[in-house]
Amino acid sequence: MNAQSIAYQQVMAAPLLQSYVSCFSSLHSFYPHDPSDPKIWSRMVSQVRSRGKKPPRQELVSILTRQNINFGADEHTINNIQALGHPETYVISTGHQAGLFTGPLYTIYKAITTIKLSMRISDQLGLRVVPVFWMASDDHDFAEINHIFVSPSDEEIRKIELRKDDPADRRSAAARQMGAEVNTLIDHFAHLLPEGMHKQSVIDCLHKVCLPEASLSDVFARLMIRLFEGHGLIMVDPTDTELKPLMSEVFTREILHPLASTKAVLETSEQLRKAGFTPQIDRTPDAVNLFLYDQGHRRAVTYKHDQFLSRHNGATFRREDLLKIISDNPAMLSHNVVTRPIVQDALFPSLAYIGGPSEVAYYAQFGKVYEYFGLPFPVIYPRASLTLVEPRIDRILKKHGLTIIHFTEDIKQVLNQRLQADMPDGIVDSLQSARKTMRQHYKTLFNQVTEVDPVLQGVVDASERKTAYALNKLEEKTLKALKRKNKTTRDQIMRADRQLYPLGGLQERSLNIWQYISLYGFEFMDTLFEAVDETDFSHRVISL
Repeated sequence: MNAQSIAYQQVMAAPLLQSYVSCFSSLHSFYPHDPSDPKIWSRMVSQVRSRGKKPPRQELVSILTRQNINFGADEHTINNIQALGHPETYVISTGHQAGLFTGPLYTIYKAITTIKLSMRISDQLGLRVVPVFWMASDDHDFAEINHIFVSPSDEEIRKIELRKDDPADRRSAAARQMGAEVNTLIDHFAHLLPEGMHKQSVIDCLHKVCLPEASLSDVFARLMIRLFEGHGLIMVDPTDTELKPLMSEVFTREILHPLASTKAVLETSEQLRKAGFTPQIDRTPDAVNLFLYDQGHRRAVTYKHDQFLSRHNGATFRREDLLKIISDNPAMLSHNVVTRPIVQDALFPSLAYIGGPSEVAYYAQFGKVYEYFGLPFPVIYPRASLTLVEPRIDRILKKHGLTIIHFTEDIKQVLNQRLQADMPDGIVDSLQSARKTMRQHYKTLFNQVTEVDPVLQGVVDASERKTAYALNKLEEKTLKALKRKNKTTRDQIMRADRQLYPLGGLQERSLNIWQYISLYGFEFMDTLFEAVDETDFSHRVISL
């Protein structure tokens, strides 16, 4: 395996992330902690130790043990959960939506970064630091999680979809079953997966876990536990009815002061604009940062004229109504993008959050929200970003002198440049020159021979025609050979494009882990752990 580091700006448009990792001082007013500062971890431990409201450690141990045993966790994960009960155990967390078959590759990279950073900080501080993955099982955006992309050998990228999205259906991932169609989907997936000695084990695993009656979030957690077996990753399902009461304090504060957190976000958003950045999260001034479940569907809430309103149907609620819901049935409420990190860090002794470009960007808007809720702001740590290059693709890159950067450009322009470079120098000119020389040669020969014997005129003409025919055949065969060579070049470059920059974006944003497990087996996870350098804030190209 070979790794090459490339600056983010060469492969993606993420201006805030680029400034964050290359010029942190320019963003210090939005982020209190520089992730590259080795001293920040001991300071974060001190801040978490001194926080006002202590995390509910014992309750978490009980709930998470039950959850993770249900997900099929091994002793490493259970030991990490048990360690949370100790006051000197801390957390590095990440999270994502419960994507179909674990979703895009970057979900895997988030978890690996979390695990490796936890281990490094544990060793550095001599304290127990455990990795936590917060599933967005409350999320209702089915269109983002109902599909994956597959890259069959030598074919176009294929999208496979569990079922169509219905925008009116706002049930959470935890409330949606895989359904009977999942078996057909797995069979279709099997047809598209590249052939490999481990393909059947992948299909067997998916059939075993992706049961029709299982929820999307439950399947996601079980697959993650399987992939990260032995690494102690703790999965968290925030829709758990026993976990929801532990979030009540955040919910209550949001209802008692319904626009305070939104105001904090909007004020910071304006500061970001003045600094030259576009805010990642857009909130209306009347937005309450909670969702309310209405007949199983997740509804946004606003606050106007001393009343709370459901955006969906205009139903109104008094403050007393919602406070009673929090008291009697807190599972009827859930956090949104603003309160999710607040709920998470209220529950856990968090040192850091591992996020991708968008998450790093939206945390820039949360500083005042953390202050409002009286919680220490975690270190915002960029996740690993990788492009995986299989051996056959690596050979294509070397043959044509290409790198990942070429594929972020106009691929047609890159292709034309390579075709021109492959064209032999002067071949057309040489053929034209040969014809001109031939004509001049036979003209001279014709005059000389016919002076000797006029009868030889026909012989000279026939000889010239044969020579012209031979040159024409040479040109014809040469052009066919060039076309074949051009087609090979074209096919090879387009094959590399589909693998390295599929659908016009980084590979990690579309391709799925299982096509690599199919080729290399579950041991491929060890390869990824080796490929990820959690201290390297750049995009890494990994030649397998």
